[in-house]
Amino acid sequence: MSSRDTGRRAERAAQFMPFAALTGYYDLVRRREHVCEPRRDPGEEDAARISAELASLKRGQLVRVTHYDGTAYAERTGVVSSVEPEFRAFSIARERISFDDVWSIVPISS
Repeated sequence: MSSRDTGRRAERAAQFMPFAALTGYYDLVRRREHVCEPRRDPGEEDAARISAELASLKRGQLVRVTHYDGTAYAERTGVVSSVEPEFRAFSIARERISFDDVWSIVPISS
């Protein structure tokens, strides 16, 4: 069998391969998928810890934040781009996080 015949067979076989119009779609769905969970109210000790962590938060600081995103707790790591105590919020990489949604903030030393 010549390489020419092999090429034709490969072309013919390709027409029967499944069509993947949504390439990457299912990977995106899996990444976005998470289990919904109810919001937890912190106890006195947790509230005091969270308050102290928020008080020490500084712009330009690299942190790992666990916060409630409306359906579940999510973890974000990034540089704090703004701290707005008057609005009770701060931002990490264009994501604004309310102080009330924070469960923990861990500074990451470089």
